[in-house]
Amino acid sequence: MRNDLEAYSYELRNNLDSYGPWEKYLEEDSKGKLIAEINQVVDWIYGDGENAPKNEYKDKLEKFKLIGEPVKNRHFYYGELDVYYP
Repeated sequence: MRNDLEAYSYELRNNLDSYGPWEKYLEEDSKGKLIAEINQVVDWIYGDGENAPKNEYKDKLEKFKLIGEPVKNRHFYYGELDVYYP
């Protein structure tokens, strides 16, 4: 679960950051808050979360996925529109 949270955090942060492919699919103010929270969680993983119970990792991952999955889906949807409707 720790690795899943870590990987998803990096994926989300890299794709939402400046010039990332998902950046235009999340409002600017929400994006800034989310990236700040991701940075805190990444620091937590290597600090206080080193020996945290599995459910803490799971809760943090689910929270990120509530925001990240719709953004990922919007990116996919609008990327596919060009294929079907040039």
